[in-house]
Amino acid sequence: MVDVDHWLTSNREEVLKVSLESLGRTDEELKEYVSILTEWLETQPHLPEKPSENVIINIVLMNKFSIEKCKQRLDMYYTIRNLLPEIYGKMDSKMTMKIADDILFFPLPKRTVEQDRINIVKLKDIETNDFDIYTWMGYCYNVLDLRLSEDICTAEIIVNDLEFFKLSHITKITPVHIKKIVMILEKVYSNRIKQFHFVNCPPFAYNILNSVKSLMKPKLAARIFFHEDCSKIGDIIPLEVLPKDYGGSELSLYDLNELWKKKLEQYSTRFNNLSKMKTNEILRPSPLVNDEVLGFHGNFRKLEMD
Repeated sequence: MVDVDHWLTSNREEVLKVSLESLGRTDEELKEYVSILTEWLETQPHLPEKPSENVIINIVLMNKFSIEKCKQRLDMYYTIRNLLPEIYGKMDSKMTMKIADDILFFPLPKRTVEQDRINIVKLKDIETNDFDIYTWMGYCYNVLDLRLSEDICTAEIIVNDLEFFKLSHITKITPVHIKKIVMILEKVYSNRIKQFHFVNCPPFAYNILNSVKSLMKPKLAARIFFHEDCSKIGDIIPLEVLPKDYGGSELSLYDLNELWKKKLEQYSTRFNNLSKMKTNEILRPSPLVNDEVLGFHGNFRKLEMD
């Protein structure tokens, strides 16, 4: 049985050790960088909170010990909430739990031998009218926030199951939506994506997914793989970590999602706070470094008004 309380922390020290070794760094260096960033955060009065030590550790790992990148990511983690309220502003606890019944998005309890974390993404069989891409995105980013708080974010393998994805869903996703998704992943989270797998791909999805690939950096696009069904995914990802739905020995997707909802409930207060969290730009001590993000945002607003 999956231990909900320790879903993300069961082998934390081992995972942290592997992550540091892969980056050629030591635990002492990690502590030094966390200390530097903690002191820097004290000089940023515009930020709405001081992130936890685990969040800072993940930022350091995901940005490969680049202090300047870490500062930019920490700043953008909060600033993006001002820029994109349509994604972040409505994802309180009530909305998060509602969407958890429509979308499967969670990390699997067991990692690979290399300590890669596998994530499942699957839309349930819902009516097209109930599908809102911004709400879906907001839910996914709440899950990522939870993981930043508890998990150690190493390389990621993402399995996107398109079994119930219809053409009518696709038509509700615009290039503006896709650009926002890519921008947030690149500018805020910076997770090291090792593989993207799309399984149970319907025929209409291939051209669309190739269009998405064209918007990504070539290095990231080369890690995307399409599968007509899910019969071969066990040849790539160990069966012992995969759910029964994909021929593995883990609990079913449904059972795992029900357990994951218990984990989400533990973060009710956090999600309520996040939905209202913003930076105070009057108190910002220096201009935003990510000027291109503001340019993106201006383009988004123009496109949406047009």
